[in-house]
Order: sequence, then structure tokens, then C-alpha cells
Amino acid sequence: MPPEIVFALLSMCFLGTSDFLYKWGQKWDLRGGPFMLVQNFAYMPTAFGLAFLRSELAWNPGLWFGLLNGVLAFTAFLFILLAMRRGEAVTLIPIVRLNFAVTALLTITLIGEEVTLLKGAALLLAGSAVLAGGSGIFSGRGDRRALALAVGAMVLFGFIGLFIKIGLGMGANPAAMTLAQSLGVFCMALPYAIRSGDPMPRRGGALWVPLVCGVLTSSSYVSLSVGFIYGDAVVIAPIAQLSFVLTGLLAVIFLGERLSPRKGLGVACAVLSILIFAAA
Repeated sequence: MPPEIVFALLSMCFLGTSDFLYKWGQKWDLRGGPFMLVQNFAYMPTAFGLAFLRSELAWNPGLWFGLLNGVLAFTAFLFILLAMRRGEAVTLIPIVRLNFAVTALLTITLIGEEVTLLKGAALLLAGSAVLAGGSGIFSGRGDRRALALAVGAMVLFGFIGLFIKIGLGMGANPAAMTLAQSLGVFCMALPYAIRSGDPMPRRGGALWVPLVCGVLTSSSYVSLSVGFIYGDAVVIAPIAQLSFVLTGLLAVIFLGERLSPRKGLGVACAVLSILIFAAA
């Protein structure tokens, strides 16, 4: 299997598990300010450790895009956390993961990445998978505010994919990009947590869930960035964002969320899309 596909699948698994924990952790009434700050307490050292082990602790002007991504990522993950309070993961996460279409559109338009007929067919299947997964909200059976938050996260993540590709194209190292992103998140999370006035968690799920999410999210972005070195964002981003398949499966098994026939069709389209991207 090509290395870009391997790293895209790794990113997908890390991200899918993290998204599930965002929903599963709601039993502890997670608060946005403390959650985002504690998550970054794990995100930042994980990013630093990966950058150190890969010998990628080197400054490059492309890292400014990593810092910008930190601001966008903080907002996007906060949107997801708030959306998970009002809706089901099996419905909302597919909407968020449609962001690969935003990334693909931006990289094709601004960077000039090539789109072959095979890649176009796979993109269409991936989009169909996400739309099928989120059919409940689009048909008016879900919470409108949750939909708005999910769509907002989708757009923000789409731009993050573009800026990762641009930063790497300027010579920035993958793990260093993730470390720069963690610094950008911290610059947003600390004042937000202070302003919210919510107490910091000291034990239980309210503490370990954001810590685990921080490790998973950091690992996902490093995997995604390494994948971008080997292949085009138009191929890698859709595979990584199909993490909703894993999230939905975990939500059905552990949270009792319902998998309708339409959403099952979406999963089938997602798997087929991954196979086509691998062949492309």
C-alpha cells in the first residue's frame, strides 16, 4: 500500500476515536474552556515529542501557517464539543468530515492539484457517504444549532488542510507544523478558559478524556502532514476525514446510537471511496 494511504488511514483512526470520545465524554458534562486547555496540555507535549523523535525541530516560515491553524483548530474543536451536547455523533460527525471537499476545492483552485477521473469518482463517493450519514439533520429531524456548529467546523477544518499543504510546500516539517499548531491552540485556549471561569478538572473522565483526545488529535495531524509529503491533499484529506465511519461504529456499539439503512449505505460508499483512492 502506498505510504500516503497508510498515513491517511492512521490519521483517520486517530481522529475517529477522538471524535467518539467528544460524544462519549459528555456524561461528565464537559465544559469548553477547561476541556480545550487540558486537551492542549496533552496535545502540545505529544507534538513536541513527535517532532523531536523525527528530528524536525527546525524553524521555517511555513510554520506561521501552523500557528494560524491552531487558531482555526481551537475554534473548530470547540464547535464540535458544543455540537455533541445537542446531537448524535453518528449524525453530526459526518457533516464535520465533509471538510475534505473544502480542502480539495481550495487546493485544486489555489495550488493546482490534479484531479483525474478516478479521483473525481472517489470524491463523489466520499461526499455521498458523508451526506448519507448526515441525512437526519438535512431532512430537518435534527437540532439546527448543532447543524450550524458542525458546518462551521467543517469549513474551518477545510482551510486547515489547505494551510498544512501550503506550509509543507514552503519547507516546514510535518511534526513541526503540528507543534506550531499546538502553540496556536494554546494562545486561544488559555484566555478562553480563564474568561469562562469554569473550574479545571482534577479527576475522572472530565480530566482523562481531554488528555486522551489531545494525544489522538496530535498524532492524527502528524500522520496527515506526513501523508501530504508523499501525495496530494485531494487524495489524502478525504481518506482521513472518512474517520466518521469509525466514530459511527463506536457510537452504535457503545452509545446505542441507531444506524439506519441510509447511514449504512453511507458507510459502504466510504469504504469504496477509500479503495478507489488507494488505486488512484
